[in-house]
Amino acid sequence: MLINKIKNSLAFRLPTVYKLILTRFKNSHSYSSSKPTAQYNLVIMCGSKQLDMLQICLDSIYRYFSELPNILLFTDLDSDASQFKKALNRFPANNIQIISGHDCISYHRDKKKYLLSSFAEKNPMGLKLAAILQAVENNKPVLYCDTDVLWYDDPCSIVNNYIIQSGFDLAMSEDFQPAYDENLVNKAGLDKLYDTPYFCAGIMLIKNLSERNTETLEYLVSKVTEQSNHFSEQTIFAFLNRESNNITLDKDKFMIKTDDQYGLYPKALPGVIARHYIGPVRHLFWRDALWLK
Repeated sequence: MLINKIKNSLAFRLPTVYKLILTRFKNSHSYSSSKPTAQYNLVIMCGSKQLDMLQICLDSIYRYFSELPNILLFTDLDSDASQFKKALNRFPANNIQIISGHDCISYHRDKKKYLLSSFAEKNPMGLKLAAILQAVENNKPVLYCDTDVLWYDDPCSIVNNYIIQSGFDLAMSEDFQPAYDENLVNKAGLDKLYDTPYFCAGIMLIKNLSERNTETLEYLVSKVTEQSNHFSEQTIFAFLNRESNNITLDKDKFMIKTDDQYGLYPKALPGVIARHYIGPVRHLFWRDALWLK
């Protein structure tokens, strides 16, 4: 019993050491943009507190992607873009565009999307929604990932196969449980979201939003401007997906799991392209990132 307690404690404490090692030596490798350019953009939203994690996420992207997408990096409302430029100077500047959260809100306000702008001002996940929608309006498919994602292999062939499909709108990673805004579900009558599969917005591929998607989106945003939570944006994307393609990315390739949260050592993940390290296993991000190094 005591041994198990010590082991479980170490599983959470050791990643602090791993993080220290990784952040201390993160500048030991720089990257070029010599790979072919992908036909989609990659969107990430990040605050200054997640900068260390962002750099490790980008390390895995530059290492494993056979085609490099242009990266649209949106900052939160409390961040300074110059801080990001300095922190990311070992990555090629020609394919990373840093967009402030304030500029994102102004972009949508100029288009008279006042409810979306209000949601983005009040809730970081509203800002994430606004950032992704701004990127989609560039008329180029968007691959989105959170900063707590590590890439283990090349996703480009899978992404490209989705993009060339006529009628494809979006696909989302699959969660093992529903994680939605219950208030929004009740107010807007989204009960069908509790049927499997369950969707997660940590990794998404969006080719476009149909006219029907856009109308539904506007309706759902109108329901969250006064009351929202951490899952509101995910709930909106999940319902858009349910109403259109209803596609989940292969859960064995785009992994979400928590059953190894007390693991001291990483295990081989054959066939896994990316893993999203959600809350209960966030500490394992640093363990596995050090193993990838």
